[in-house]
This record gives sequence, structure tokens and C-alpha cells, in this order.
Amino acid sequence: MPLEDYFAYDTFRPGQRELSQQVYESCIRGGIAIIEAPSGFGKTAAVLGGTLSAAITESSKIIYCCRTKRQIHRVVEEVSALQKRRQVKAAALSSKFDYCLLKETSHRNVPQESFGWYCGYHVSNNLCGYFLNIPFIGKDLDFVVQRACNSIPTHSQLMKDAERLYVCPYELTRMAAMQADIIVVPYQYVFDVFAKNTLSNIVDSDPKNTILVIDEAHNLRDFLRSTYTAKISTKDLDLAINEADQLLMSDMSASLGHLREELVNVLHNAPGWLLDRKSLVKEIGERHGGVWLQNLAFELNSPSTAMWNAAATYRSMPRFILKVGDFVNKLLSAPNLVVTKSETEIALVNSNPVEGLGEYLSRFRSSILVSATMSPSALFIRSLGINMPAPTTYTARTGDLIDVMSLVDTGVTTKYKLRSPEMYNKIARRIQAIADSTPQGLGVFVPSYAVLEPIFEMVSKELKERCLREEKSMSVQDALDLMEAFKAIRRPVLFGVQGGRFSEGEDFKGDAMGASLVVGLSIPPPSPLLYAEYAHLRWMGESDAYLMLCLLPALRKAFQAAGRHLRAPGKRGMVFLMDKRFDSHVAKELLPSWLSKNLMIGDFAPAQLGAICSRFWSV
Repeated sequence: MPLEDYFAYDTFRPGQRELSQQVYESCIRGGIAIIEAPSGFGKTAAVLGGTLSAAITESSKIIYCCRTKRQIHRVVEEVSALQKRRQVKAAALSSKFDYCLLKETSHRNVPQESFGWYCGYHVSNNLCGYFLNIPFIGKDLDFVVQRACNSIPTHSQLMKDAERLYVCPYELTRMAAMQADIIVVPYQYVFDVFAKNTLSNIVDSDPKNTILVIDEAHNLRDFLRSTYTAKISTKDLDLAINEADQLLMSDMSASLGHLREELVNVLHNAPGWLLDRKSLVKEIGERHGGVWLQNLAFELNSPSTAMWNAAATYRSMPRFILKVGDFVNKLLSAPNLVVTKSETEIALVNSNPVEGLGEYLSRFRSSILVSATMSPSALFIRSLGINMPAPTTYTARTGDLIDVMSLVDTGVTTKYKLRSPEMYNKIARRIQAIADSTPQGLGVFVPSYAVLEPIFEMVSKELKERCLREEKSMSVQDALDLMEAFKAIRRPVLFGVQGGRFSEGEDFKGDAMGASLVVGLSIPPPSPLLYAEYAHLRWMGESDAYLMLCLLPALRKAFQAAGRHLRAPGKRGMVFLMDKRFDSHVAKELLPSWLSKNLMIGDFAPAQLGAICSRFWSV
């Protein structure tokens, strides 16, 4: 079958057809494939073309999983473009929380953390009319489902259709997914132990007849680590006790108080950072009775009492009771988790979060791991534990698709011990100089929200309404509104976080953004959780544990952010890597070719940066 049949555009960009052919052959051959192509290459369209051609040939389904909702949106855009040229049944499945119409009319707040309780309670007690109405819609529902399959609706259109029919939007999307050739989902549906059961019920087919695509696969180890991690602090327990008191649950409040005493005792008296899980559970049991902790876990994880009391008292659904319940349940039932201690919290972490990943990926007909930043591929493969059998690897050949001038500024850093108002001021003055000398928009990507706050405040005092910022808890609609504001402002400056929603999966097309400023490296701070994983890798004989866990993931986030504005062949742009750590031997060795071919390194004063920008844009 010609690849052109399932390519969304009239012609391939340089290198796209070769990448699509490689994906096609990998899907036909089977096994695991590592596919790398730079930002702006158009790899999503190429991967879709290759996987769909193979799926049609082999009568297979495709599961295309993404880390963030914005990345799902980008894949859906490409699928929608293809559906205008070729009949392809597709669906995009997000979380129930994003779809729920019932909570929108609720008189109480429904936190995302406790939404599973909320939904299960209303469905099991026949209190959700949107769910109950599904069997009675008939042909109108069939029509909407078929239309959704043939042309993936936007989120707002889906919600309007569901509200008009008075049916659950999630169920509508689930029915579309059951008929789809390709299903776009977040990572949770594929890798979370609970959510993937939901997907297996929807995709009623043998994994050996399913092609799995993992987009932005450089994030996979971090995602698996976060999935298996649970933490609890005295503050969490205080908030859980307060929730229990508000819901008139006096027995639970007392039990949580006892658990808080146990936590304080461990934090103050247990030596070292690594605890023995069996000894900890045994000691708590001996002080409170053999099954006290088991009974508490059951009570904390049973939603019925909390739901009834929340309804009776017009209170919000509890968040922290559920968080404590999740921790206690994992403490009792997950022997593979390591217990660690810091000054303020106890954490459960899987020191080998990729254990079994290779075997799991091998269950599928083919698993295609895609990213712009997976070099060196040998280290990436080792970091995921998928080296047996050895995956096939392919790096796209791009030629001179983009014209990039890159600068490494060694005069600043966000290294933790060197952070200060003076350092932030140096960074802010550099950003302002670049903004004043660039005729297009700028993206400024920092390691964390803690770093973003002071730098944004300093720059926005000078640039005023030109400055926009990513917020920590932005909704999908908030992100869309911010993007519209970015497009509407002349020479805007957008501040975001490396690894956040605007530094990966978001495209700044055309001349919307002319330069990206990557400020600092998002190297994780030392913690017992990191010690546990590092110790395991060292025990396994891994000599590059620090590079694998800390430096390389930080560099990948930086390089992803650096390419946000380079989205098409022929694009000119500038990239500023503003931290002296980018001048290290390892960092320079790992720089992608498109960043290193026209590179300047130095301690640049703001006036110098402004002059360099002016010269670049005057050509």
C-alpha cells in the first residue's frame, strides 16, 4: 500500500517519507523500534502515515499515547487533517474528569483527586442521568458516535453534542473508540496499572494485533516513576483530619490522628533515609493491634461514607483522605516499593520503575517509541530496560531544514546554590535585551515555577503587557486562551517551564516566535526518592546512573524547549541556552546537530546580546 494513501498532506517534507517507510517496516516486522526526528520535522504526520498503512495491511488497531493533553491535541490535529483526505475511524480518549457534565452542575467542588469516588458513587446509585439515559437515545446516539469516529470532534463540540442528547460525553467517546482504527490516549491508559484495564476493555483485541505508538518517549521513565510514587506528610494528615471533622467522621478523624503520631515518630526517630517496609508495618501493628492498619486502609479507600456525609453537609469531596488512603494501601500491598524518609515526609517509590517494561512492550505487534531527543540511543534503551531483544533504531536525516543561530551564555546559572536576587536580575536584563532586539515573539523556558516567579516579575516591570506566563494549575481552556493572547500581542514574551505544557507538544508556527531562551537546567534536587533509584542502578552495574537519571533528562527538556519555534523547513530562528552548565563537556557532546552547527559560547553582556540579535534579524 503506498504511504501517500495515509499521509495527511500533498507532499512529504525532506526526510518524512523515509521516516514513514521505516515506521511501516517496523510495524510489519514487529518488535520495538526507536524513532528520533528533530522538532519541526513533522514526525507525527510521518509516523501516522507509516503506522496506518501497516495497520490497514495487517488488519491491526493503533493505540497512540501521549504524555500531556496538549500533545494529544497535536496528534488529533494531524489525524483530523488525514480524515479530510481518507476515511479513517479514529477517537481521542481523555479522563472521565475532563468529560463530566454532572460535576459542572454540582453545588459542591469536585477535586480531580476524588473524582473517581464521585463518579462511581453516582453511577452505582443510579444518580447520574447522563449515564442512565444512554440506552434510551437510539439512532441519535448512533449518529453522533459514527460522526465522531469519522471526524474527531473538538472537546467543546463533543460536550455540546453530549449535552444536547443528555448523555455522558465519556461514554460517547468510549463507544467511538470501540469502533476506531486508531485511538489517541494519555500515557495513563497504557502504563497505569488501573487505567490500562479500562483501555483493554475498550480495545477488545489481542495486543499482538495492536500497534502501540509512544509519543515524546523521552518522558516515559519519569512518568513511570511518578505513577509508582506515593508520599505522605504531617501536613497531608492535618488536612485529612480536617476533612474528616468537616464530614462528621469522628472515628476516622481519631484514626488519622493516631497515624499522624506514628508518622511524627518515624520522622523524628528512625535513622537514615531508607526504612524497612515490613518492620514499619509490624511496629505500627504491634502498637495498635494486628489489623488496625489494614482496617484503616479499607476505611480510607471506601467512598460511600464520605460521599453520603459530603452530600448531607454540602461539603466538597475529600482530597487528602483519599491521598492518605492511597499511601496506606500501597504500604500494605506493594512489596516492590521502597520506603524512604526525608525531614518532612515518608515516600513509597519503585526504585526500578521500568521493571517489566520491555516484556510489556513486546506483547504488542509493534511498539514505536518516538521523540526528538533520545540520543544517545544506547543509553536511552538502557534507561528503559528494553535492550533484550535489541530494539531497532532510526534517526531521521534532515539536512539543512532550518537556519538556527545558537548561543550558550556562561555568565548566568540557575544552579540551586547560586540562585539569588542578583542572579535573577542578571538573567532578567539579558531577557529584556533580547526581547527589545527581536522583531518576533519570544519563549522563555525556566526549570521550575519557583524560578519563573522572580524572573517574570522583573521582566514584566519593563515589558508590561507583552509578558505572559504559564500557571501551575492551568486548565486546557486556560492554555488555549493563553495561546490566543500570545498570537494577539505584538512581540509577546511567553514564560513557561521546561517539561511543561508550552515547552513540549505546543507548536509556535510561522513567525509567531522568533527565539527561544532556555534558562537553566531542570536537574532534580537530591532526595531520598532519587537516592533509591540511583542506588538500584548502581547495584545493577550501571556506570552512567547520574547521567541517566538527572543530567540527560534535564538536557532533553532543554532541547525540547529550544525547538518550540522551529516548526517548518526554511524557518530562521535563534536559541539561547542561558546557563554555564551548557558549556560542560557532556552537554556540548549531547547538543543536537541543529543546535551545534552555528554556535557561539561566552559571557555576554545584555548590550552584546542585543547587538547579536539585531545583526541576525537584519540579514
